[in-house]
Amino acid sequence: MPTGSTRSASTARSPPWSTSPGRCPPAPICATPASSGRALRAPASSAPMRPAPRWPRTGTRRSPAPSCASPTSRSPRPRCSPRPPCCGCCGRVGTPPRHEVIAVTFDGLPGLTAAFDEAAARNPGQTLSFPSENERLTYAELADSSRRMAAALLADGATEGDTVGILCPNGAAFLQGVLASARIGAAACPLPLPIVLRDIEGYLRRTQRIIDTAGLSHVVTVPAMRAVTDHLTGPRVHDAAGLIAAGGPGPLPRPGTGHPAVIQFTSGSTFAPKGVVLSHANVLSCADSITSAIAIGPGDGWGSWLPLFHDMGLFGTLTGLFHGLPVTVWSPTAFVRSPRRWLKEFLRTPSTINAMPNFGFDHLVEAIPAEEVPSLDMSRWRVAFNGAESISAASVRDFLGHFAPAGFRPATMTPAYGMAEATLLVTLPPLGREPLVEWVDRAALADARTAVPLAEGAPGARGIVALGRAAPGMSFRVVEQDSARVLPDGMVGEIQVRGASVTSGYLGGLDDPFTADGWLRTGDLGYRRDGELYFTGRSKEMITVRGANIYPLDIESVARTVPGIYKGRCVAFALTEDSEHEQIVLCAETRLTDAAERDRLSGEILARCTSVLGLPQLNVHLVAARSIPRTTSGKLQRLGMRDQIIAKANS
Repeated sequence: MPTGSTRSASTARSPPWSTSPGRCPPAPICATPASSGRALRAPASSAPMRPAPRWPRTGTRRSPAPSCASPTSRSPRPRCSPRPPCCGCCGRVGTPPRHEVIAVTFDGLPGLTAAFDEAAARNPGQTLSFPSENERLTYAELADSSRRMAAALLADGATEGDTVGILCPNGAAFLQGVLASARIGAAACPLPLPIVLRDIEGYLRRTQRIIDTAGLSHVVTVPAMRAVTDHLTGPRVHDAAGLIAAGGPGPLPRPGTGHPAVIQFTSGSTFAPKGVVLSHANVLSCADSITSAIAIGPGDGWGSWLPLFHDMGLFGTLTGLFHGLPVTVWSPTAFVRSPRRWLKEFLRTPSTINAMPNFGFDHLVEAIPAEEVPSLDMSRWRVAFNGAESISAASVRDFLGHFAPAGFRPATMTPAYGMAEATLLVTLPPLGREPLVEWVDRAALADARTAVPLAEGAPGARGIVALGRAAPGMSFRVVEQDSARVLPDGMVGEIQVRGASVTSGYLGGLDDPFTADGWLRTGDLGYRRDGELYFTGRSKEMITVRGANIYPLDIESVARTVPGIYKGRCVAFALTEDSEHEQIVLCAETRLTDAAERDRLSGEILARCTSVLGLPQLNVHLVAARSIPRTTSGKLQRLGMRDQIIAKANS
């Protein structure tokens, strides 16, 4: 779930803070003495804020109303100035009501099926909905069907210690397969679905490689995937519905929990996908961490369009299941095809918690016209995780400003940092705090590896979104890359993590990711400030040309503001022919076909990047829309695009 990049400061728009007739006066921003960070706040809206619905009372404890004091100040916490009642502050209209928290921990449970079975026993009639598959079932039905599937897998020869592939869309069969695997002591291995059919041969090669690497014994799938499974070799392939029909309702053997629970292959944004080995304890610790960090309560619900084969989709959904929450899961295609329709469906469900990458928030802003926003009611949306890719300060600000008239609270936006190797979550901002951005000198960040604070809008300023402190049960440090020396605040180094949710390693024991003292090396760069993490980029993707360091994120954030780039999609990287011929390349997608228009766009990109960043040179390559390669989770692959250009030049 990594993290923060932004649009260039020279092109970022300032929100309209000034008071105008008929509008509530702007809310004061809490002071942050001697700090360059500032909270992002939505502009005041002419539309009245709807009162948020009350959470049900169940006799559980209540958490205090969130404070809007600055999280990064070392000084005593400043108090907020009082606001008019129409704006809502510290418990008034427009902020979430006092939230009841479930006092649940999964520590000590023998495995993930025990956590789910306890939830199903408490809430047998609770529902899971899969609108894209037209499926709906209760917790009791999911428990029963997963037991039947487990019995059928055992009858077909699956045994404790096996690895079972799950090749299913976002539907009931996926969760049935995960739970059935755990019931027999096998590890579930989520297999990615094809993103585009035009590269089906490449997809089949990658999937077969995962099957061979993981040593899958069985694959659970659905008839719609027959065109894929007919071309895969090795494991026995089963239709999920057929397994459930064949399985009996009798008792199952009680397997041990020493075997892995999940083999989660990384998305492969900078490396070939690796099989991350996750134990039952890892999964349950992650659920505990999320539960504590966002104070999950009985009035919550989980709604997601993220693919279940991705860590954020799978473990977010499992956490909802472990709590017995109403769960609604759409297909990623449903969101991509119509973000507007998805949002309206999401708001009609009991969902209060959601997660998506930064681009998802961009799509929603583009899809919902400003005049339509006041008709929406987003006041129940309590937590909106933003992660899995670089987070743009401009995107966050635009989303908050755009959807303020619908009652979306700034503190609902929750930028986070995580990764498959940590099951899911590493850091999170304090619950109830609005997003915080620190503006730093872009050149010093890259060359001196120092985060030097600047004023927002100053020449060369780059905004970096704060990703919060270590989540419960987790810790992180920032170290010098060539040594184990822990760096002081504001110095850029490698982010390293450890905690109960961190993997024991990769499948096969290859590529030991740990330091001698037990920290997981992430390959991510960032810095620490007042206990909070700020992500700056990937070490492997840093561009070094003629002795100067440049973050790809800096180039991309400036380039994507040029009109004509398809949905802002572009990637930057270095091409090195030899030690004396290095060049910076920017590949940008466009729908333009006219040669003169393409030349104009290339010239505008070059001029903008040269003006803002002072690049010595930049080679702009325009490519067709949707042609930059993506990972299985939808992230653009810089190095994959670079490899395509090299292969084309050598062909």
